[in-house]
Amino acid sequence: MGVNAQPLRFLELLARDTITAKVEDLSVRLPHPAHFALHKLLILQRRGKPEKMEKDKDAAVRILEALSDKGERDFVKKVFNSLPSGWQKRIRRALADVNSKDVLSIFQ
Repeated sequence: MGVNAQPLRFLELLARDTITAKVEDLSVRLPHPAHFALHKLLILQRRGKPEKMEKDKDAAVRILEALSDKGERDFVKKVFNSLPSGWQKRIRRALADVNSKDVLSIFQ
């Protein structure tokens, strides 16, 4: 019985602009929430189950709304604009049915 590795797409996005969280005596590097949310939107169409796709989309939108509320819209837009055009199209498609005008305005 063999193990088949599956490629994990778009991981380089998670490695940019990391943040450090300290938990007790441990420091952990994490993806910046903007990168995490955009990554969720990039991969959600690859999810097999519709309920997982919706869960990922909802999480990404909530994160983007929180970042917008914290005044980080320009940073999210900068990250989005740094992505290849194909990735940008994929993110826009993922947000096509989202009702958050605040989030949608970031990607116009």
